[in-house]
Amino acid sequence: MKKLVIFFISLYLFASSSSEILKNITKTSPDYNFAVTLVKKTDLLKDEIITFDSKVSNQDEYVNKFLKLVNLDILQDTLPKKIDSLNNKIDILNNSEKPIDKLQVLYYKKLLEITQNKLDFIKKNFVNYENKLFEKLKYINFDKKIANTNINYWLNLLAQKQKELEQLNINLQKWQLLNYKENINKTKNYILVNLNKQKSIYKNLVKNSLIIFFIDLKNKNKKAFKDLTKTLDYAKNIDKEFYKAILDIATFYEKKVFGATTLFYSAKDNIVYFFDKFLNVVNYPIFKVGTRNITLVNFILFILVILFAFYIGKKYKELIYRVRNQYEISYSTATLLANLGYYAIIIISFLIALKIVGLDLSSFAMIAGALSVGIGFGLQNIVSNFVSGIIMMFEKTIKVGDYIEIDANTRGVIVDISMRSTVIRTNDNIDLIIPNQSFVVNQVINWTLGDNKVRFRVPFGVAYGTDIEEVEKVILNALKNSNLPYLKGKEYEPLVIFGEMADSSLNFEFFVWVKDVYARRPRRTKNEFLRVIYKALNDANITIPFPQQDLYIKELPELKIKKD
Repeated sequence: MKKLVIFFISLYLFASSSSEILKNITKTSPDYNFAVTLVKKTDLLKDEIITFDSKVSNQDEYVNKFLKLVNLDILQDTLPKKIDSLNNKIDILNNSEKPIDKLQVLYYKKLLEITQNKLDFIKKNFVNYENKLFEKLKYINFDKKIANTNINYWLNLLAQKQKELEQLNINLQKWQLLNYKENINKTKNYILVNLNKQKSIYKNLVKNSLIIFFIDLKNKNKKAFKDLTKTLDYAKNIDKEFYKAILDIATFYEKKVFGATTLFYSAKDNIVYFFDKFLNVVNYPIFKVGTRNITLVNFILFILVILFAFYIGKKYKELIYRVRNQYEISYSTATLLANLGYYAIIIISFLIALKIVGLDLSSFAMIAGALSVGIGFGLQNIVSNFVSGIIMMFEKTIKVGDYIEIDANTRGVIVDISMRSTVIRTNDNIDLIIPNQSFVVNQVINWTLGDNKVRFRVPFGVAYGTDIEEVEKVILNALKNSNLPYLKGKEYEPLVIFGEMADSSLNFEFFVWVKDVYARRPRRTKNEFLRVIYKALNDANITIPFPQQDLYIKELPELKIKKD
């Protein structure tokens, strides 16, 4: 009842909208007559009521019910293709603003709704109809003698029609050689009539051969397999869909009688059956996107295209890193090119995969809308990291190969920047995976942004009374005589700065420039310079103080000693 109400509501909406569009087409327009026809046809479209009465009393009624079931099975296989065709037409016409195209869209949408309802109804009830008809098999009396007599009659008639067809083909060739167009057309019409008669004969052969098949099934005689082979041979001459439907339902009957492990009488038919069943499975809709049915074949093709895209993207990355030295491309630039190309390949392949399965961007709008809602509620961090990764790649304030400091305890070299996260390798060879958003929102110290040169400050102290000039001289001489790889020259001259007079010492800072690997291991570099400073001060007998406090007592209390 609910579906019926919805249908009538949609019918009213279609009628009102089509009438409104018709008003926008002038009566003198060449499209007007076509538009009026479309409106009338749209109004006349109604849901087709499918009924299947399993009440049968004789063999002819049973065979006719069986063939009706065959027709339902054919619809079950062919309607999805019709639905896809209607969707394609709607997708094409939706891009047009012409009133006549809008009327066609309304017509196709209504036809699509009716077709989809029809398919849903058949899917819902087909197995039930199949079981009910099978249960009636044991109550029907089939006459094998009459069936064989009929088969012989139709086979003889078929042989006559085939001879007539051969003669007609000979006549056609004669008229074609003589170029008698009138006789050519007449002969072609005769051939068409003959072929239609042959199809009708094959249908009668199928009906009577089914009677023999049903008799052997009732008796659980395995000759039924051979009977089915003959029936299928006749069915092949009608059309492919009819053959597949006969095969499908007859196999269901066989399994009901002989069990699920039934084998066909001939190996050839066995192969044909399993091949047809395989095609039915892979072409069966497994889910829908909007009004588009997605079959297993579509889904597998989609997955294969995406997997191939990941493979090509990976090979593209390897190619960029392989040729970067040949063309003198920096590692950070190579990473940028590799990542951008990789994601471009993935996105383009994704769009191609959508097109392969029959979805275009307009059909994808619904998914995009749902995705935007998901982003609003739960995916905002992922999108934020994605956008931050793009900003970092183009801005290059943080790039692969830089040595950065996130906090006092977290330093390392950037080894990769992806769309979601950045990988930092610390001096302990530990990889930290940090969301890209952290680098855009928070403060980050980049030790090697402009170049790989860094100035270190090494604090130290000496005792009060020490000659300041002597301290500076001792330190600089010790540095000069050391093997430490510090930078030299006026621009990078080492300095010893007297900083403050503290409580227990005279505090100095030693400034020195280093680069490359020494700039990327601050603790070890500082350790090496401290060792040189400490040894130089010891060798020069300069005291290195430690914190101490002097206690001054102004007055001691009087001590009284009592003697026993």
